Amino acid sequence: MKRPVLLSAPEADALDLLGRRVRLARLRRNLSQAELADRAGVTRKTYIALEQGRETVNIGLLVKVMAALGYLERLPDLLAADPLGEEMEEIHGRQRGGRLAG
Repeated sequence: MKRPVLLSAPEADALDLLGRRVRLARLRRNLSQAELADRAGVTRKTYIALEQGRETVNIGLLVKVMAALGYLERLPDLLAADPLGEEMEEIHGRQRGGRLAG
């Protein structure tokens, strides 16, 4: 049985904001929830969970919806710049992990 994901308040707020932005992107394209769900290959109920910022949504759904909205190429940019991580690596060196992926 899957364990639920417990989010802090700021994490839940960020997920809620993501859902609201997905909804706005859908509305700007004059798509219904059913139409976008169909384009993403999921049920309307599953898609609605993303718009509602539910923690049960999996990352695969986000990828499918981003592709349906025409934004698949933006996903890799999420961590393209990591100034905090780079600063920590500079100070402490890299402690774990395999080879760096470019």
